[in-house]
Amino acid sequence: MEGDSAIDKREPFHAPLAMASLSSDSPEPVTPRRDLLKMAVATGAGLALSAAGSASAASAGIPPSASPPRTHKFRLGALKPVVDTAGGSVAECDKRNFPIVEKGGAGIFLLKLQPGGLREPHWHPNCWEMDYVVAGTVRMTIVSPEGPVETFVLEPGDVAFVPQAYAHSIVNIGDVEAVIPIVFNDSLPSDIGLSTMYGQFPPDQFPQTFGVPAAAMAAVPRPAETLVIVPKGP
Repeated sequence: MEGDSAIDKREPFHAPLAMASLSSDSPEPVTPRRDLLKMAVATGAGLALSAAGSASAASAGIPPSASPPRTHKFRLGALKPVVDTAGGSVAECDKRNFPIVEKGGAGIFLLKLQPGGLREPHWHPNCWEMDYVVAGTVRMTIVSPEGPVETFVLEPGDVAFVPQAYAHSIVNIGDVEAVIPIVFNDSLPSDIGLSTMYGQFPPDQFPQTFGVPAAAMAAVPRPAETLVIVPKGP
């Protein structure tokens, strides 16, 4: 009984007190043994989890107090463009240089267009895109697979949405550089440009499609690679 009295007189850890007594000689409130047992189990489980976490960190060679590596931040504005022409530039942030985006199936490009610069007509076979205009004034044209065409002007603060596989183009119609971050729902967006089609398809198919002499189409240069961004013409 002395051992029990010693236990019962301990300060309980957020446990309800019971007005039971060990005997008529000990009227003080005590914590029932079943509550003490629950407390012990809970405390033991917490210690076990803490120990397991420490063990995992130790086995991974990570100090418990060390900060995790920064994997969720990317300096898009400092990224070197993959396309840089007189008409503008495109910097691509995708799973190749920002691996964490693969988990969410996302990517973001930074498009900059100089006045008159054109992001050539193109489409993305594997993703939709959302364009947010930070600076400048542009005109976007979107053609759906069903045929309707929508053309509109975007200014700072405006957003445009292009469904997957819809053909579209963007041209800077203002007097200052246009800056447009473009978000995709794929961690490695792909696109097919009009210049790619014209440059790579058999040369006789375009005269046949448009009903013009082959000589007329022959005067139009056939790009060897996708142009992406075209400067303002003469």
